[in-house]
Amino acid sequence: MPSDDAQTLSERAESLARDASNETASASDIAALAAVRARWLGKNGEFKALLKSIAKVDAAERPATGARINELAASIEARLAARHAELDAAAADGPPDATFDPTLPGTRRAGGSLHVVTLVLDEIRAIFTRLGFDEVGGPEIEDSWHNFDALNIPAEHPARLPSDNFYVEGGRLLRSQTSTMQIRAMESRKPPLRVFAPGRVYRPDAVDARHLYAFHQVEGLMVGEDVTFADLKACLNTFASSMYGDDVVTRFRPSYFPFTEVSAELDIQCPGCHGREGGPRCPVCGGEGWMEILGCGMVHPNVFRHVGYDPEKYTGFAFGMGVERVAMRRWKLDDVRYLIENDVRFLSQFR
Repeated sequence: MPSDDAQTLSERAESLARDASNETASASDIAALAAVRARWLGKNGEFKALLKSIAKVDAAERPATGARINELAASIEARLAARHAELDAAAADGPPDATFDPTLPGTRRAGGSLHVVTLVLDEIRAIFTRLGFDEVGGPEIEDSWHNFDALNIPAEHPARLPSDNFYVEGGRLLRSQTSTMQIRAMESRKPPLRVFAPGRVYRPDAVDARHLYAFHQVEGLMVGEDVTFADLKACLNTFASSMYGDDVVTRFRPSYFPFTEVSAELDIQCPGCHGREGGPRCPVCGGEGWMEILGCGMVHPNVFRHVGYDPEKYTGFAFGMGVERVAMRRWKLDDVRYLIENDVRFLSQFR
């Protein structure tokens, strides 16, 4: 039989539970219900005070008495939740808010837009898709074979130095060029083929007006019988006129890349000064009159040998362009950092 203290405490808990239930049922709105909860179940509420009195009960009877108090508190919690649901339902079914004026204009939110780089990538995709090129993709973490060896870049070449690459475990690295997709495409396909590969590349360059450590490139490759440099020029001149307008002026300038022979750079005449010499220094081209767009050339025979193509039977051309650089030339930007600062005032200009 429970002691007098235990019985008194239990009776007190039963009485509090009845009072709490009555107040819960009488609460007319959410604010009143919150006040009921605070009074009975809050940090300084009646049931918390009741639990503190359990020390007066005999030790043997404390567990049962405490369990009963907690059980009654839980029942009040359930009643509060049920009443809250009732009040919510009543508010939803009740008369409309008299303070709401449906004739007032709504809050107009600013519309979003695609990023500049995404816009340029989409244009590049459209151009080369029209020219019959298939889009391919590949891993951003590469092995040395695809990033260097198969591209005719020997072990002693300075382009393989740790200072020029992001190496990771196992001798792998973040790809430094999308030219890796030349190799992967030829390993998986038989000629003839036409592919282009957009993607992100990584180089440990200091960020300045012309360089980023992570940027985007698009690699292109065409292989078949009797593919010539004339095909390369026709393809890239079509790209230039599609991207920059029919009045664009281009030139091919001799260059060097380990994976092409012959190699060239494609330049366009500066849209800021139109190649004029003298006068004030052009902020777009720095006074040079021409702007480099991409590197290109005929695929080196050694690259064909690495992927099992017969260089006596097949020829091909490849090209690679920096997407951010194309964007800068397209909109006459003088600092590539505009493209990564996420300044809405700048980005909202391109829609």
